[in-house]
Amino acid sequence: MTLRSVFFGVLLLVLVAGAASAHHSAPVFYNVNERTTVSGTVTEFRFSNPHAILKLEVVGEDGEKQQWTAETTSPSILRRRGWSQTSFKPGDKVKLEGMPSLDGTYLIRITRAFHEDGTEIGLPPGTNN
Repeated sequence: MTLRSVFFGVLLLVLVAGAASAHHSAPVFYNVNERTTVSGTVTEFRFSNPHAILKLEVVGEDGEKQQWTAETTSPSILRRRGWSQTSFKPGDKVKLEGMPSLDGTYLIRITRAFHEDGTEIGLPPGTNN
């Protein structure tokens, strides 16, 4: 093995690791030290890789409708927490707890989710993952 091939092998590993880290790093997009709560009506739920996505219509304090995007972890982890493709359907009223976006957009990283009646959807992180 030549020094050149070792150099390029190490360079490739560094680049791939950096890209993977950037993709999965919540602090890049979310304030991981804060929690916020959003309540609204589900308009879409995508239970697919790399992250499940929930779209909500939320009525703001000013009465205006806001379109929120809520991101969570991968379906494989969510299944272990009791979630499925049918955990949410359009029209469901839900409350989400999670990390707010750093830039103030209508984006949240879900840490817990609740039905309108207050029952929790699945298990919270750290319980069964």
